[in-house]
Amino acid sequence: MDTETAQQRTTHRLGAVAVQLVEAARYAWDGDRDNAKVHTCRALTLLGTALASAAVAPGAAQLPGSIRRDRGGLAPFQARRLVEYIDAHLAERITLFQLARMAGVSTGHFSRAFKHTFGVTTHAYLIRRRVERAQSVMLSTQLPLSEIALACGLSDQSHFTRMFRRIVGETPNAWRRAHRDALDHAPAESSHGPIMGHDAPTHADTAPIQEAQIAA
Repeated sequence: MDTETAQQRTTHRLGAVAVQLVEAARYAWDGDRDNAKVHTCRALTLLGTALASAAVAPGAAQLPGSIRRDRGGLAPFQARRLVEYIDAHLAERITLFQLARMAGVSTGHFSRAFKHTFGVTTHAYLIRRRVERAQSVMLSTQLPLSEIALACGLSDQSHFTRMFRRIVGETPNAWRRAHRDALDHAPAESSHGPIMGHDAPTHADTAPIQEAQIAA
């Protein structure tokens, strides 16, 4: 895929996001909250796909610096494909078997190769990406935390709160209030990855979770 084709695909996907947002606004105007939520969630998923595609296109930003490309890990094209797939399906259940099949290896080999490449387990990576997506939604919408949790693939608000506090270092409500206040009084700054709390733990601090069921 050349750069021009990648840009065209990203433009098309952003157009689809706009369509879903227009539909959400129309349903909201008519007082149909359920359909408005459905189209909002679709827009978020499509936006994640568009951003992931732009990130892995030729000439665009490279994969995270933590990715190791030496023997024992995933090939660069496998890593890019997995990043794009995960970001496009964060709202859904993602299993270790699905990801291993995409890479064309056994689940045991995939678990080792993924950690070697990304520096964290598959489960830890999925949770972190879901929390990052949730942070973006929290700052850009008025959706309640319960709906954000579901839109980002987390089972419920309680689970979302536990995972968010483990990674960021504070509760979602506290983080949302603090950063919305900051945005109201300061110019926006670009960021990479989640905006962490003062005492946020690293990946190494997250408790190990059984990888056979990695869906959040």
